[in-house]
Amino acid sequence: MWNSHRLKASSSYHTHVRQLRLTALVYLIGLLIAPAATATAEWKLRDVVKALFSAAPHSPVDFSNADLSFLDLSGMDFKQAHLEGSKLHGADLTGANFSKCNLQRSVLDRATLIRANFSGANLTAALIRLPHSAGSPGFNRAASPKFPGAKLKGARLVGRFDGGDFQHVDMRNADLGPYGDWTQNTLTRRSIIISGNFSGATLAHANLSEAILTFSNFTNANLTGVNLRDADLVATDFSGADLSNANVTGADFEGANLSAARGLDTVIGKHLAKNWPSDKSNLSRQVPATKHP
Repeated sequence: MWNSHRLKASSSYHTHVRQLRLTALVYLIGLLIAPAATATAEWKLRDVVKALFSAAPHSPVDFSNADLSFLDLSGMDFKQAHLEGSKLHGADLTGANFSKCNLQRSVLDRATLIRANFSGANLTAALIRLPHSAGSPGFNRAASPKFPGAKLKGARLVGRFDGGDFQHVDMRNADLGPYGDWTQNTLTRRSIIISGNFSGATLAHANLSEAILTFSNFTNANLTGVNLRDADLVATDFSGADLSNANVTGADFEGANLSAARGLDTVIGKHLAKNWPSDKSNLSRQVPATKHP
């Protein structure tokens, strides 16, 4: 009987050891096959400065998936760095240069973007929600971040970008619609881009619902399938733009210029839009004398 107990105990011990080894093996395999993109490295300000300062020409620093949240990065030149999946939440990016940087899937929520330069940057699927991008409560074109030629495909933006330069951007499927719910202040939950420049931009199937876009320039822009429901488009210039299948339900077109705009016969919700021109002879309207700067 004693031998029988010893055999059972030995068998149980070896079974337990095999289970532990199997568990360890599964864990190690998981570490080996886990994609590197899931890791998030936290950087200190001195490390960022050192990396950018010592970067060799044509050798961009790799900040992919880096956590740069709440750092003071104002005035820094990121020298076309790789910032895919990086976290810049709440960071001070005043006057920073992100020209031609790769910021795909990056998070810039509540970051300070005053005078930041994103020209030619790749911001595909980036999150830019409620940033501080105005130097004062009033209109201030000089303080607005610049995005000419940037890729913002599928990006989520909501905030104030008065006078923003969005010339020739790729904003296909971008979402500039309202943020949060109706318990929030109406203005803080809407995108406000007064006198923005979207000339030549591609905004096909983008969501601009409820956005305040007064005095903005959409000349020759691609607005096919764009959602403009309840948008404020007073004195906005759509001359030469393609509005095929755009949804303008509830949008206000007072003083807007639709001369030479294409696809107007396919626009959805014209009968529910405010101040939509009744015929082609009235597509170009007089811009109010109190034009915004």
